[in-house]
Amino acid sequence: MRLLLPSDTMTIEKEPLYDYGLPIKSFLDTGINKSYSLKRTINPKESTTFYVVLLSNKGVDGTLRTGLSLKGQNLFYKISAYKSINGHPLMDEKEINCGSINLNNLLLKK
Repeated sequence: MRLLLPSDTMTIEKEPLYDYGLPIKSFLDTGINKSYSLKRTINPKESTTFYVVLLSNKGVDGTLRTGLSLKGQNLFYKISAYKSINGHPLMDEKEINCGSINLNNLLLKK
């Protein structure tokens, strides 16, 4: 598996568009061999969205779910594949370490 992070910014307005408005063919034509990183500051009461392109030579036969999670200050991208065979769900998961998040100035309200 390979994860790519296009520099285009995902927006709510792009959600209903084909491929969420990402020009995927031109991105893959020009960006498949590039190195990627993402650095953003998310202020309190704000959010951000971004594209993640997942490439796999195994294909997907079932439902694919992805998500970001924190373990301490380490950020992980988790990919879960679900497929039901004879009523029993099968699951395959892969977790990719994506870096870290600086939580030093994080204040939790009681």
